[in-house]
Amino acid sequence: MLLTYGWVSHVLQETAAGLLADPATHALVAEGSAAYARRRVALTGALGRHGITAYGESGLNVWVPVRDESAVVNGLRTHGWWVAAGTRFRIEGPPAVRITSATLDEADAPRLAADFAAVLGESEATYGG
Repeated sequence: MLLTYGWVSHVLQETAAGLLADPATHALVAEGSAAYARRRVALTGALGRHGITAYGESGLNVWVPVRDESAVVNGLRTHGWWVAAGTRFRIEGPPAVRITSATLDEADAPRLAADFAAVLGESEATYGG
């Protein structure tokens, strides 16, 4: 809803209240949460095996500090991966990229991590690390 004058229909309110009280909804949300956690852990673990520090305790994204955001974003794009430069997601702090792991197949995490490691090596050689 907008942060102005407005109202939420009673039908929508009753639907939301019913879903929030439904055990099946809670089970579905828990199942989704577990799937996102598995994908996130697979990615952070695979990156860690390459010596790459990554953060992601909850949610759909993994945060990876890098020296040059543009070099990593563009380098990963050449390998077929789309990640976001961290600039627009942080107020203060060192450069990083944000990887959305929500739809990452766990089996693809090692390949993404290997490509990430290769790009880091390329960007240091190209941009002076």
